[in-house]
Amino acid sequence: MKTTDLTVFPRTEIGKRHTKSLRKEGKVPAVIYHNSEAEHITVDAKEVRPAVYTPETFIVKLNLDGKVMDTVIRGIDFHPVTEKIEHIEFLQVSDDKPVVVTLPLELTGSPKGVTVGGKLLIKQRKIKVKGIPSKLPARISLDVSDLELGGTVKVSAIEGGDFLIMTSPSAAVASVEIPRSLRSATAKAGGEIEEEEE
Repeated sequence: MKTTDLTVFPRTEIGKRHTKSLRKEGKVPAVIYHNSEAEHITVDAKEVRPAVYTPETFIVKLNLDGKVMDTVIRGIDFHPVTEKIEHIEFLQVSDDKPVVVTLPLELTGSPKGVTVGGKLLIKQRKIKVKGIPSKLPARISLDVSDLELGGTVKVSAIEGGDFLIMTSPSAAVASVEIPRSLRSATAKAGGEIEEEEE
């Protein structure tokens, strides 16, 4: 997994009035979960954006008063109208304990069905996996070159690595749709053949 550094600050007050004031100052209230404890912090809204508004999943190295902790983002609350970040949950991770995260899925190759006029439909853009943080890849790749017209590839086709795939193996990853124009042409051709046979 990729890593990114982030400086955070301790937060002693946790009331609604205080958190509202923090947001006005361009800060985001947050919490770090480690073991069974929760530590309240704040982070600069601009600095945390690159780790939030991205398809990538990062190990976020939080620097809190000189102490660096490896974490992953466990949850984010957004404002329902402005979509600004309102709250973030970080989970401390280590290499002696597996963690569950979602990783971006990268489809490679040109599907056979697309080369004959089909349209590729992506059903899954991220895959949930479980593994040791330092051994998790930045993204998961799946070759869809053999995907035929009207065909579907499922999560079960993804080759495993140093991780366990948690997403259902029967879940569709991508499919090649037969366009309406191609269906009509095929149906028309079929009708002409039947007429000739008669």
